[in-house]
Amino acid sequence: MCYRQLRFTKNTACGHLTFQGDTYIDCFTRDCKLSTSHPTTCGSQGRPCNCRRYYSQPQRLITLEQPGKCPQCPP
Repeated sequence: MCYRQLRFTKNTACGHLTFQGDTYIDCFTRDCKLSTSHPTTCGSQGRPCNCRRYYSQPQRLITLEQPGKCPQCPP
């Protein structure tokens, strides 16, 4: 199933995570509506496509650890 990778920076003093961005990960399966391998002709007039249409849980990645508090914490 397709999913997203969420990238965060972690501040070591407060432990808070700051979102940096995300990346779409394609599962390349034909029965996943979100995949690039899903056929555009899936379904028909009388029977619409009923393939999976949701992402699995995102993978959370800490890509950088910074010393100090995050910008949202009071000084």
